Amino acid sequence: MNKLLYYTLDLNLKPLNLLCFFLLWHQNLLGQDFESAHYSAGYKSINLVDSSRVYKEGTEKDDPLHYRHIELDIWYPSSDNPSNPIKFGELFKLLEQRSSKYGEEDFEGFTEEMMLLFLAEMDIDQSPQKLLDFPTNSYLGLEPILGKVPLVIYLAGLNGMGFENYKVLESLAQQGFLVVSIWSVGRYPGNMSNKIEDMMEQVMDAEVALEHLKKSTIFSIQEDIGILGMSWGSMSSAVLVARNPEIKAFLSFDGSEMHYFGDQSDVDDEGILNDNHIHKIIDTDLLKPSKQHINYMYLESDGKTQEFDPVSEFNYYELLNSNKKYLRFIKSQHTDFTSLPSLLDVSDSGIHTHIINIAGEFFLQELTPKNANDEYWTNLIKQENISIVRHANPAKTVSVDDKILKGKIIDSKTKTPLSYVNIGFLNKERGTVSDENGKFELEINEKDLEDTLRISMIGYTPIKIIPNNFSKTWNQKIIELDEMIGALNEVIVSSKGYKSKVLGNKTESKFISTAFSYDQLGAEMGIKVKIRKSPTYVDSLNFNVSYNRLSAKAIFRVNFYAVENGQPGKNILKDNILIEINPKQTGLISVDLLPYDIILEEDTFVTLEWIKNEGINEKGEAIYFSLGLLNNATIYKPSSQSRFKKHSSLGVGFNLNVKQ
Repeated sequence: MNKLLYYTLDLNLKPLNLLCFFLLWHQNLLGQDFESAHYSAGYKSINLVDSSRVYKEGTEKDDPLHYRHIELDIWYPSSDNPSNPIKFGELFKLLEQRSSKYGEEDFEGFTEEMMLLFLAEMDIDQSPQKLLDFPTNSYLGLEPILGKVPLVIYLAGLNGMGFENYKVLESLAQQGFLVVSIWSVGRYPGNMSNKIEDMMEQVMDAEVALEHLKKSTIFSIQEDIGILGMSWGSMSSAVLVARNPEIKAFLSFDGSEMHYFGDQSDVDDEGILNDNHIHKIIDTDLLKPSKQHINYMYLESDGKTQEFDPVSEFNYYELLNSNKKYLRFIKSQHTDFTSLPSLLDVSDSGIHTHIINIAGEFFLQELTPKNANDEYWTNLIKQENISIVRHANPAKTVSVDDKILKGKIIDSKTKTPLSYVNIGFLNKERGTVSDENGKFELEINEKDLEDTLRISMIGYTPIKIIPNNFSKTWNQKIIELDEMIGALNEVIVSSKGYKSKVLGNKTESKFISTAFSYDQLGAEMGIKVKIRKSPTYVDSLNFNVSYNRLSAKAIFRVNFYAVENGQPGKNILKDNILIEINPKQTGLISVDLLPYDIILEEDTFVTLEWIKNEGINEKGEAIYFSLGLLNNATIYKPSSQSRFKKHSSLGVGFNLNVKQ
């Protein structure tokens, strides 16, 4: 269950899937008198075994991991008046315990480090212990109320569990609902992915849980069922709805059943576009939205398409023919549907207050005799931070005949080929690098014809071209670059008075890593190195390869960029600095930079750019670099001419040996 520990480093990396809360049910937030919280929220965990499914292939029936286990987190209403609530750390520690129990590695004792990882990924500068000690409103050992209660099944986000949304779940229990959380665990060793096979494991886990609860001697449930899905768990929820007609209500928190296609940076561990996985789920007709009769509500974050231009979408909401509602929280992010920011008071509590009240009002209306509160919904959509207007519809997929632009890049004066030149569309995540003979190939589609193609290399003046004006012939176009002529400063370094230091991120961790996938030539990642004393003379670059699954030798280029408006600007190097990493090579790598006379006077971005393979890497292979907590953040771009983006608040382990 490794991915439970790499929760936010699913660095196909999707953002963290947790839910925010501010428990104010009794407050008159929108001029309405809400149902008050009448009950205490009891909590218990139940382990089920599904003997119809094999979890760990190749094991005997008496192996504890042979059959599929399902760990249920259950919140339920109680009339008891308890005084000792569970701490959040007790819920969060289940992540460590279950990861060790059902996965391949032992992660005992990593709870605080995992929490620090979560906080770092969400840009929350708080002590992990403060959050772990946070008291919940959930209690152990309470007696459930008598009589039948409405059931809400919660399907957690990618690799998540009940702790991620415990505030919403316990508040629903206080309202009188039995709430059962279904973890997001895929096939052995537990890594959830966007693959249909892993997604279906969560669906079947929910069905096993439902059958168990129907026969339970502890809880008694009503006939109609409600579903609450978070992110990828909402895709599982939509499939669950299609398979189980007793489900009457479905509330989705920023769910994946609403999908925008076209994000080329959204890939899985094998380098496969997650768009492809979504297409497969849709094509198998598992969702059947037009045939559903559920009451549905979708809550969406803002700005989903700011990072890319969608080419098409799958719109579960519009395909439904049943009663449905839609709300978008303006200026919100995916992480605004999570518990941690609200617990530490680092997010907009107004958003979380609305979310918690919406969840309660929706299920009270759909699963209990409570009358529809039309006035509540009318007042809700008048709020400044809420819109009922969806994102602008992306253009539908255009079918075009792609062309292959082939060319050769040479020095304009000597006419010799130029190796490892960057070729790519400005600010787009598509590009390539010329080979050692200066040759390159780049796929061009109809939309690219009027875009700007930039060709650049260290020591040469970059040029820009428009493909449509490039040539009527697309084969073997010769492109010439002019060498930049400038006076080289003489470097004289005296050993007197200078001290050796290490600048940047020092880590050799195998616990957390980030990777280049097998097909990401031209991709680049690095960190910002702070220069506190000028001049700073650079001796070497160091980094750690934690895992290496590549079958081919990989060649990387070292880049040093000036800082311009907080972002990488001009490359300050005058020569290519190349690093060869052999197949399966791991461990600490140190690169001698003394021959290049690198002198730094201001903060600098230091990166590695993957420019070549000597051989072929198989699908699914990757090379991993160690990440560190409390380090300078990692920047990344997927192609040579795309923009750098903050990839992670955790820092990739690049550091410089310098003299100052």
